[in-house]
Amino acid sequence: GWKLKQAREASFSKDAQLQAIFYAMRDAVIATSPDRKIQYVNPAVEAIFGYSPSELIGQSAAVFYTRIEDYEKNGSRYNINAKGDSEPYEMSYRRKDGSTFTGEARGAAVRDPGGKVRGFMVTVRDITQRKELRDRLFLEKEKWFVTLGSIGDAVIVTDLGTRVEYLNSIAESLTGWTLDEAIGKPVKEVFDILNEKTRMPVECPVEKSLLSGTIVGLANHTVLRCRSGKEYAIEDSAAPIRSRNGKVIGCVVVFRDVTQKRNLLLQVTHQANHDALTNLPNRYLFQDRLVQMFIQARRLSQAVALIYLDIDHFKKINDSAGHPFGDLVLKEAGRRIRSVVRESDTVARLGGDEFAIVAIGDLASPDHAAHLAQKILDVMAQPFPVEDLELRLTASMGVAIFPDDGDDATTLIRNADIALYQAKEKGRNNIQFFSPIMNLTLQERTALENHLHEALERKEFELLYQPVVDLKKGSIVGVEALVRWHHPKRGLVPPDKFIPLAEDNGLILPLGEWVLETACLQARKWGELGFPALRVAVNVSTRQLTRGDFPGLVERCLKATGLAPDCLELELTESVLLQKSAKVGDAMSALRILGVRISIDDFGTGYSSLGYLTRFHVNTLKIDGTFVQGIKTHPGNTAVIKAILALGHAMSMDIIAEGVETLDQVRFLKNQRCHLLQGYLLSQPVTAQEIPGILANDFLTPPGILSGL
Repeated sequence: GWKLKQAREASFSKDAQLQAIFYAMRDAVIATSPDRKIQYVNPAVEAIFGYSPSELIGQSAAVFYTRIEDYEKNGSRYNINAKGDSEPYEMSYRRKDGSTFTGEARGAAVRDPGGKVRGFMVTVRDITQRKELRDRLFLEKEKWFVTLGSIGDAVIVTDLGTRVEYLNSIAESLTGWTLDEAIGKPVKEVFDILNEKTRMPVECPVEKSLLSGTIVGLANHTVLRCRSGKEYAIEDSAAPIRSRNGKVIGCVVVFRDVTQKRNLLLQVTHQANHDALTNLPNRYLFQDRLVQMFIQARRLSQAVALIYLDIDHFKKINDSAGHPFGDLVLKEAGRRIRSVVRESDTVARLGGDEFAIVAIGDLASPDHAAHLAQKILDVMAQPFPVEDLELRLTASMGVAIFPDDGDDATTLIRNADIALYQAKEKGRNNIQFFSPIMNLTLQERTALENHLHEALERKEFELLYQPVVDLKKGSIVGVEALVRWHHPKRGLVPPDKFIPLAEDNGLILPLGEWVLETACLQARKWGELGFPALRVAVNVSTRQLTRGDFPGLVERCLKATGLAPDCLELELTESVLLQKSAKVGDAMSALRILGVRISIDDFGTGYSSLGYLTRFHVNTLKIDGTFVQGIKTHPGNTAVIKAILALGHAMSMDIIAEGVETLDQVRFLKNQRCHLLQGYLLSQPVTAQEIPGILANDFLTPPGILSGL
């Protein structure tokens, strides 16, 4: 009896516990009969479904379902599991008020000791909020995956141990790894990066970011090596992933392919620092390298040699053959210079036909610099085969040595330029090393140029006239106007000293206008004295012909002085007429309409293209004095003179031989039917006041001049 009592108490206690649990559960608990009639429910059913227990007892469990087919289908669920229970499943349920919700249900069969099903017990949990949250999280996740898959950047996600957890499609493409292949791999194996220049591995930003807990960027010049071996220039950053409490739990790497951008940047940088024509460093890169060489030279106690180079008379090439032809010459010149220097030396094109060569170390000593400059001079002297022509060019070079000739870039550049100027002054085609005396020479040139600005206003210029003699007539038929400068301190300044200065600074325009007006006026005055009309020749520069309205200036001078147009002869060089310029063509056409004569000075010394002789209706050819003076010493000169005379006679042109100084030269020219002569044998340039006396006296017949002919 005691044991029975004890068993009853234990059973009562267990039932009480179960009942307490039954009533305390927040999930709805529904007990049904085998035919699924509701037998009892716990209080949570009313809270979840809205039905009181009394309303449900005896009803079919179908009252809870939104769709009757779900009720019918779910009836067999409990019999599937041999254990008599079911896995959790979701179902759409209906409340008393008609609203629906998603519930998570779990069912179990109630069996008697014999195993026969006596009913079912089902628990239902309202998971509406959980499902909404889960759906929202799923949607957010999908959005992020779609976003990561569609953005242009590559993304790699790692765990705290730097093992790959995720790659987007761009990362797959750039690394060569698929997501399935990469998951669990060390990020270093998938994200293989190295320095583009050194080819050494680059420190992985993931490790630095995880260690520091901060965003870490890649260094410049980083490339990603794909599994295929292809390389991409990349930019990237790695950022730590933190949990809700701020603890670092992983890392995300975002990177992009910037190969095209970097190539474009390199191209732009190259273009900004290199000459577009020759692909040599330009002035900016040259100056930067020169400064860097100075730093190295000071540290190692070395010398630096700077060579400035100009192609002699390059302007004539552009004027005669055109700028495209000149560009080909410049490209070939740059290639030749580059071919004879070391790889460590710098060859730059500073502009126009000016090049600079910088050498450091042993080859920067004066002896070695001279040897290098001579090598350049020799290679430049070789024929230039350009298109169908073969040119022979020369170069002038100036050399300055650091630190003796300047311990900074500005000084060394200035002194190399001064040395180059001296090389040109000494006849070109030579090398000059800088010396302090050169600086004094440059200062004198600068002072002369400054005074030249005021010389015209101070009336320091004078015109001299050199007669042109006709052997047939035995008299003077014309004069050439030659400008001279009487400097108040320097005395008479030769034209070859101040004319180039006037060309450079633009003073040739007002000076040329003064020469033209003065010569025309003087020719008219001689005519007023009763002498036969003389033809006056005036030299015209390229600047005069192409700047402003030169034909208009000529017309005004003729009208103002009353000189007949055919008494004015304008002397031009071949280089002027060979320019492929519309201005030159228009000016020559206008001058032809005015009726003035055109003469070609120093014919045969330039790059001849005989087409211009007929195109511009040239009247006179002047044989350069160097050909005349070399008649006996240079047999080739006689052939040139004969060719010019044959050409002139065939085209009915006047031909004047310049530089006549001996009777032998006169005899040769006379025998070749050249009757117009000009030179010191006949007369030096004289003043305007001396011309009437020469015209009045038959100066050709006295013994010692032409009496021996």
